[in-house]
Amino acid sequence: MTATLTAERQEVDIDPMSLIDLSLDQGWGDGLPVVPPTDARIRALLDATPYPADRVLGVMPPRFGPATVEAVAINAVLAGVQPQAFPLVLAAVEGVLADDFAAVAITTTTSGAHPMLIVNGPTRDALGIDYQGGCLGGAAGRGSMSIGRAVSLVLRNVGGQRANATTKSVFGQPARMGLCFAEWEERSPWPSLAERRGFGADQEVVTVHAGIGTHALYDDHNTAPEAKAYMLAKGMCYVCNSCIQSGSPTGEFVLLINPVHAERLGKQFGQIDQLQEYLWEHAWQPLDLFLPDFQEYLLDGHGTVEAGKVRLAKSPAQFVPIVCGGLGSHQSVMLNSFGHSLMQSNLCTHA
Repeated sequence: MTATLTAERQEVDIDPMSLIDLSLDQGWGDGLPVVPPTDARIRALLDATPYPADRVLGVMPPRFGPATVEAVAINAVLAGVQPQAFPLVLAAVEGVLADDFAAVAITTTTSGAHPMLIVNGPTRDALGIDYQGGCLGGAAGRGSMSIGRAVSLVLRNVGGQRANATTKSVFGQPARMGLCFAEWEERSPWPSLAERRGFGADQEVVTVHAGIGTHALYDDHNTAPEAKAYMLAKGMCYVCNSCIQSGSPTGEFVLLINPVHAERLGKQFGQIDQLQEYLWEHAWQPLDLFLPDFQEYLLDGHGTVEAGKVRLAKSPAQFVPIVCGGLGSHQSVMLNSFGHSLMQSNLCTHA
């Protein structure tokens, strides 16, 4: 059945620059080239999902625009999403709209918090979702670049998120152009993120994390598993981490471990919860590292302090290791937590 499209139509000169100029003049572009969302292209995406075009997934903050499947499809076309990847965009948008994701706070905060998408499942390679070297930027997989960007455009054009207007973000971050990567499941000594969250290894799953940036962790000296885990824990718990100063809220800290590190760590931490426990135990800074006035602030309920230790997190479950990246063994990355936002995982539904 052919979907009835209801969005407003505009006529644009065939010159590709005309659409770019229009997108910037009217404020719905993100500064990059856009693909013309013709009826045929929109319908091709709609044909890839069982959802009707007028289905409302929810209202997207900060201005609470109705996120219809058609509206999401239009933004996905603009971003260059292929039809077979469109169900991942819908699953990600549904994750953003979940109550526990705290999208209102994320879209209006002074921080640079933004949805970061993590993909599991059998279609990672076919869709061009990066999970090896350069997976956070530069690998240029079409799925990674277009899926992440589509979600960002939905936030912009359906939700009305605008810098210096509806969002108070002081700096923003590169991920606000879109960030989507996959887990290198075949190189992980542990069950995949999707499996740990209750899905099957053969299912296509998108997990949405409210990250506030990428924090590089570099260690070219330690090779023993425990020493490596210790350095990662200490590196994650830097003194200006916002969660140090806000009572160690419940959000997750995503730790991206390259396959070389993962292989070593897996020899000592055979179960993922063993590694999570170790990271939690050592992700702290001494209270006396801080000046007296700030010590008083932390002890007054603004930090998680016990026995002279200022902890990064309340529980081991807040540490979320994921295997991805290239084989340069010195590098790891933390996707820091926004705070009270909780990761959301959704199964992709295809037509």
